[in-house]
Amino acid sequence: MSSGEVGNKSSPKAAYEQRRLSIIAKRWDAKAAAWDRELQDPSCHLNEDDAYDRFLDQLALMVEHQREFCASQGVIDTGCGTGLVLEKIISSFAWGIGVDLSPQMIKAAAAKKIPNAKFVKGDCFDLSAICPKAGAIVSRGVLLSHYGHKHGEALLRSAHSNLISRGFIFFDFLNKDGRAHYEHAARDKTYFEAKEICAIASRAGFNHTTIAGEPDRRVRLLFARRD
Repeated sequence: MSSGEVGNKSSPKAAYEQRRLSIIAKRWDAKAAAWDRELQDPSCHLNEDDAYDRFLDQLALMVEHQREFCASQGVIDTGCGTGLVLEKIISSFAWGIGVDLSPQMIKAAAAKKIPNAKFVKGDCFDLSAICPKAGAIVSRGVLLSHYGHKHGEALLRSAHSNLISRGFIFFDFLNKDGRAHYEHAARDKTYFEAKEICAIASRAGFNHTTIAGEPDRRVRLLFARRD
């Protein structure tokens, strides 16, 4: 990112730092039409380090270990995009809600008519105003790295407040220790160490945290449970 972009109030980094929701929504609106097609392309940077498939595989394992609990509870997908994650996991839950700032992403997700799922335009920092309490809240799309140190705790606190007892979150983030090992190193996002993410989750109210994925992975995964 150039010095001009850093000072640009409408740059992606500034938009997230300042929580300029309308700018963020328009940015993702512009990506909605091609989003599914890009994620199907193995050469797309979104799939580097097999990040998308690893997220789904690890999430499936988490859900399988808690099959009975999940089957009677709902799941919320924050930053749901076109509903790809919810489409994969909804059968393991009683209901699902996808939340995203982008009207076009929500429109694309709703058009899939995923059973027992609905999609809502809204702010993931205010989940309690949008969704009932759930057994699980997931997020694939490195939201923590988009919002960075400034807002990461608030993002996880919103999730914590909207979980039932024993509920859990599963969020991905860009890994600082793996940054140099991969072709794409986004300059407009925050790379975290595992211990930083655990500390943020702890301050947000989570007492039980686990980081999945090898230490040199580009993207690692936060699992945290509410008491």
